Amino acid sequence: MINLEWLRTFRAVYKTKSLSRASEMLNISQPTVSQHIQALESHISKKLFVRKSKGVLETDDGRILNTLVSSSIESLEEAENIISERYSKPDTIITIGISEHLYKSMLCHQVFDLGGFVHVKFGTKQSLITDVEEGNILYAIVPEEINTFDTICYSLFTQNLILVKTKDINLEGIEVLLNENAKKAEQLLTKQKWYAHNTASSYIKLFWLTVFNKKRPTIIPNYIIPNEFEILFQLSNGTGLSVALDTSARFFLEKGLLEKVPIDPIPFRKMSLIANKKKASKETTDRILNLLKYKIYN
Repeated sequence: MINLEWLRTFRAVYKTKSLSRASEMLNISQPTVSQHIQALESHISKKLFVRKSKGVLETDDGRILNTLVSSSIESLEEAENIISERYSKPDTIITIGISEHLYKSMLCHQVFDLGGFVHVKFGTKQSLITDVEEGNILYAIVPEEINTFDTICYSLFTQNLILVKTKDINLEGIEVLLNENAKKAEQLLTKQKWYAHNTASSYIKLFWLTVFNKKRPTIIPNYIIPNEFEILFQLSNGTGLSVALDTSARFFLEKGLLEKVPIDPIPFRKMSLIANKKKASKETTDRILNLLKYKIYN
């Protein structure tokens, strides 16, 4: 069987008419070029080149062989280039951890801008922090400022709680009513159907405490789905209210699927990007920070 490297070397010599220039083209030594040509000539029992004072000259058999193999060798080289570009190991694979809640409401809209090679891992805050510390992933987005010996923490933005509603519910003038008669405003909100992402109704309770100065709201959520994004999706196909993170609600507000009730947002928590101190490059980190800081709310 003919070695394809022999044919590749033959084509290089045929093109350059020189063993030395062929060796430069192929990035192999000149003796190796000579060995390939001799092996090919021996295999087909034909003389392919004649040595001259300056380089080599192909024989008639050399010209025939070139006609036979040139298109095939060029096709193989083209395929090799495509494979190298597509499947060669990238300079940087961005591995980033995030909770499933946050991914659906925030990162899934930005993941294509992070780069051509992105691996996302879901997990709890503590498990993701551990993964970054141990170098299993380069980055994690977590709801807290975390600084450890093996990580660097970068502040991203503050998430706020907002009240959202479906379009069929009329709460016009609610902000004025809150100032003039908070009890009546509370009664108006209590009459509505409510959606929550957990059984504790934690967002609703914090909203009630901040707006009405009451530890426990006088409502029981009609629908509970344990995902901050999915509960808003369900709400957008029904009727009612929900207290949600502004990052989770942004998609539904921009698409006109839900409306924000004009009550001041409640600062809830600060989000941070943590990076592995040794493995995360500054260039990649800066690009991610720029994307997350300036595109989330712009």
